[in-house]
Amino acid sequence: MALDATVVITGADGDRDVDAADFFHGFLDTALGPEELLREVRIPKSDRGGFAFEKFQRRAQDWAIVGAAVAAPSSAPSESGEGWRVGLVNMGPTPIRARATEEALDSGATPHDAAALASEGSEPPADLHASPEFREHLARVLVERAVEASLG
Repeated sequence: MALDATVVITGADGDRDVDAADFFHGFLDTALGPEELLREVRIPKSDRGGFAFEKFQRRAQDWAIVGAAVAAPSSAPSESGEGWRVGLVNMGPTPIRARATEEALDSGATPHDAAALASEGSEPPADLHASPEFREHLARVLVERAVEASLG
């Protein structure tokens, strides 16, 4: 989602393209039909400034408790037409965009100040691994790290 990807789904009726934002329907539920498979992920070529992904998990092989993907613009958003892109996983029933963080970064906010907005509009679940409040904290920390890493 943070990179405007498209997924190619193959089935008996041929191929179909689905935007990454529309691929996820819910927890372990996707746009795949019962006799389809995900064949390809297409990420458009970009001159973005940098990319980063940060995640927090208990053990290396575990699912991320929270993850943050960041794509920095190649230059000032007003000059390039491409603004910041920030995606979050496990902050709701599907991956989401951290729009308030993106807007803050596009307006020139510091990574710390923009990351403070990362959990706005999210619906983090509670489970045996983390409370919603802990996931919100992780989102802020991971987004700040990913923004800084994407800047080099």
